Amino acid sequence: MTASMATAWLVAMGLAVLGVVALRPPAAALGLVDKPGGRKVHARAVPLIGGVAVLLAFGLASLLLPIPLRAYGALYAGLAVLAVSGLIDDAIGLSARWRLLAQLVMATLVLVAGGPTLADIGHLPGVGLVQLGALAGPITVVAIVGFVNSLNMMDGADGLAGGAAVLILVGLSIAAWLAGNVMVPALALTLAAAVLGFLVFNLRAPWRRRASVFLGDGGSLALGFALIWLALETAALPGRVISPMGIAWLLALPVVETLNLIVRRLMRGQSPFHPDREHLHHILRRAGFSVGQTTALILGVMGLMAVVGLEASRRGVADGWLWLGLVIFGVMHFVFTDRGWRSLLALRRLRDWQGTMRRREGLRGVPLTPWRHRLALGGFYLLVATLPFALNTAPLGVAMVALAVVLPGARFARTVAREWWAWVMFALAAWALWRGIGMGGSVVTLWNGVALSGLAALPLGWWLASSPRHVLGGAGVLMVALIASAGLLGLDNGLGSEAARGLNGPARLMLLALPLPLCLGLLMRQIQRADRGWLQAGPLAVLALITAAALVAGVVTAPTPLPMTVAQVRVELQSLVQLTGITGAALLVALLAGLIRPLGWLWGVRGVPQYAVTSLAALMALVVASLLIGLPCQGVEGGLVFSLAMAVLCMAAIQARRWQRSNAERD
Repeated sequence: MTASMATAWLVAMGLAVLGVVALRPPAAALGLVDKPGGRKVHARAVPLIGGVAVLLAFGLASLLLPIPLRAYGALYAGLAVLAVSGLIDDAIGLSARWRLLAQLVMATLVLVAGGPTLADIGHLPGVGLVQLGALAGPITVVAIVGFVNSLNMMDGADGLAGGAAVLILVGLSIAAWLAGNVMVPALALTLAAAVLGFLVFNLRAPWRRRASVFLGDGGSLALGFALIWLALETAALPGRVISPMGIAWLLALPVVETLNLIVRRLMRGQSPFHPDREHLHHILRRAGFSVGQTTALILGVMGLMAVVGLEASRRGVADGWLWLGLVIFGVMHFVFTDRGWRSLLALRRLRDWQGTMRRREGLRGVPLTPWRHRLALGGFYLLVATLPFALNTAPLGVAMVALAVVLPGARFARTVAREWWAWVMFALAAWALWRGIGMGGSVVTLWNGVALSGLAALPLGWWLASSPRHVLGGAGVLMVALIASAGLLGLDNGLGSEAARGLNGPARLMLLALPLPLCLGLLMRQIQRADRGWLQAGPLAVLALITAAALVAGVVTAPTPLPMTVAQVRVELQSLVQLTGITGAALLVALLAGLIRPLGWLWGVRGVPQYAVTSLAALMALVVASLLIGLPCQGVEGGLVFSLAMAVLCMAAIQARRWQRSNAERD
């Protein structure tokens, strides 16, 4: 990255911010606003000049890039045509047929003027490289028009289209950079910076309850055109590392959603252009998710698919498997959206899985104040998202949770004082510190002793007991981070230090194994629901099996071997006793016994799913196994991984006590 490129990106973001501020008053005067009513649920008129601000910022900032722009004349011309036609549509309205005809003419002219062409779709098993030949031009035109409208249809929730564009642009930059190209990353990241400037006003945040500006049809259509142009050019790079099928995973969600909408409308005898409220973001909103949660969920799915597609293609996974994965995703999306009412019920059950409101409040304990909750929430996700990368931000996440919980006013001390196993934690931590200081141990050694006692996990476990749904959210973020870190570990291109590439050693083995209990619980849950049909239970069961298989493969193929023989286990146990002493080992056994006992009580409680208790029991078995076959606390990250597992067990023990108190009050 050169200084001129970085300057262009900063200028693009700044110009987009200034453009939005400057264009809002004239937009209101000219009537370029999106008025509420009909299918539009926003409460007030919103200016439609976000796209104009983004395109102006991108065009001006790209002049600062150290690349020849003459070759991209057709790109800028297409952006201008779509932006102007979109502004006319926003102002006076155009029929869908006229818009489609204009887009087809524009795509054809751009192709004739030297735009990129999709010449092949990669290698297929038994076929080899599939060249499109004479069909390359028509297929490219259809791809351009189709994706332009796909992103436009996706623009239905604050921050969704802009956030999706940024994800795609970053993914295309990575794919082009791996191919040795610098022009595509320069343009893509400049456009992404401009979109980020727009998202300052469009993305919901704690300080802004709703978007103050929209992209407008002109903005979303032009942005979609830029994305598909850069995607086609990246797919056609001569030294490409990512195949066209790998790039297709970047664009999959908006394309699949548009295709499924067209199919459903045709099956009902409706026009493909018939407006409705059956998009994925509409279903999530009706299920009770907020606009911010809806945007985060969809962008999370897109981010996961981008990582999987790019990494799989980089590692040489056959295009046939990537194609099959997209087909499976398309079928799952169609089933989910076509059976909208069942999907709504499932999503509502997922949101309300903790039971009735009265009992839920009793199980959550005293709620944290908003600032404490946001601090703990940010710390938890900072921990799980950055721990696989061995970054210094992971300990910061633990400190944020502890600060939010331990400060006076959170009732943390009152809860802890009731639990005898918590007192064992304090005793074990004090013993470890006294023994470590007496032996002249380092700060890392002292930290590992505290982590082994579980004391570092106690604040996090207390917070999770008040917000148990974040166990699932944290597991999802952890899986994405593990996949991303696995890709970074495989790169041999000098990208920073070894610590920045990912977590290694015994700590990574345990981190890979942590999601396995959740996979087991999900599989049990789906087997219990098998009587509802394979369309209801099968996809999640298959997902659980595939995820578990991938995690096990990661553990087995890791460079750090597992001590599996009796002699090796004996050596590890001797090392553990030497580290903790006889007193420490006895306290550790008492602590584990204190955390196992609540699991047995929860198994027989009506209202607690048995698959959830099974997952917790499997996690306990994992913790015990980590103590038997290897020291789990090695280095700072090892203590953090062990603390993450212990936090979930502490959560279960605290929840068990609250269940007992709730049952006693009812009796």
